Amino acid sequence: MIKENSKNKFLGGKLTILQQREGFRAGHDSVLLASSIPAKKGDKCLELGIGAGVVSLCLMKRVPGLSVIGIDNDRDIIKLLKENISLNGFDDHISVIKGDLNDGSNKFKNLKRHSFDHIFSNPPFYEKGEIVLPKNINKRNAYYGEKDFINNWIKLSLTFVKSKGSITFINHMKNFPDILSLFKNSMGDVTVIPIFTNVEKPATRFLISGVRDSKKPLKLKRGLILNTRNGKTPKKIENILRHGKPL
Repeated sequence: MIKENSKNKFLGGKLTILQQREGFRAGHDSVLLASSIPAKKGDKCLELGIGAGVVSLCLMKRVPGLSVIGIDNDRDIIKLLKENISLNGFDDHISVIKGDLNDGSNKFKNLKRHSFDHIFSNPPFYEKGEIVLPKNINKRNAYYGEKDFINNWIKLSLTFVKSKGSITFINHMKNFPDILSLFKNSMGDVTVIPIFTNVEKPATRFLISGVRDSKKPLKLKRGLILNTRNGKTPKKIENILRHGKPL
């Protein structure tokens, strides 16, 4: 069956992204994750589960001169990703590896250990067995992972990030206790930012980052509120989503 794609604009039209109409579709989570990564010109980054490339492309639009490698296991999405890279003029800055992140670091022998300044990901929210699996393969890969996959992804990140390099994830609040424990047990300078859809509802997402080999304590920062009581987007969020400003 032919997979139909849509062409979507991000960062107020600064990026054009092709996405599967019936597959997983990136949104605010991807842009917020990109805004939170403390990258600077010349840094080397690794995205786990790069998908159509929204996170990395948003990050590269904000920070010039980055080098990014993305890993994904979906052949069709990698093809779409490569189109998005070319469409936005980043052919010389982003490369792609096809691979299963659950296979462990030994499956990625072409990647130099402890060589990345920043590693980041928007991992699936569910483990296998928690939900009815979507029929669309792309949605299935985005929504669920094998048992203990988050632990495996963090181990992989620690293998490839530099000393004092950052690891940043965004995920669903239901997974917060487990992910916080994994970050605290393996990193320092752990920072947590809850994300609220509006001021009247509990947080649904969270950003979490840590620094390898740091001894700094945990920091819980003020949450991000995406909509005010009257349904408007706060200026800070507007600057992130529309103008690509850093968090």
